[in-house]
Amino acid sequence: MIRLPSLSIAPPAVPVHDNCGRCTAMCCNYVSTEIDPPTTARDYDQLRWYLMHPGVRVYCEDATDGWFIQFMSRCRFLQPNDLCGIYETRPQICRDLQPTECEFALGPGDRHLFTSLEEFDRWLAERERLRSKRRQGRAHPRRSKAAAAAR
Repeated sequence: MIRLPSLSIAPPAVPVHDNCGRCTAMCCNYVSTEIDPPTTARDYDQLRWYLMHPGVRVYCEDATDGWFIQFMSRCRFLQPNDLCGIYETRPQICRDLQPTECEFALGPGDRHLFTSLEEFDRWLAERERLRSKRRQGRAHPRRSKAAAAAR
């Protein structure tokens, strides 16, 4: 993990967790919300459409569950020093985020993060290639050793 320098400026009388002091306010630079996992060609096409827009990302924990759309947009109350300008009145969602459970503390955990249409298309093509290979394997089961010996 890369160690970032601690912030030298903190709001008066506000204890700053060490993780927060080294973070560049990652969680304050986007909004994300869970979306339904794609199951149809139309669903996948809609994800492609999302990724055609600058500042939009899609990520998932695995291909069948936990899909999210992320809009890269810096919070308007985030100060140039990466500290919250409305710390005392910040929303509950900000208060609930624990500095030991945030993405800075846990590191990259997304199994798949798509930041562009090209990344997503490559993933889809590879996924389809693997699915096709599995289908071919089921369509042509391997002959048993006894059947091969009988030939």
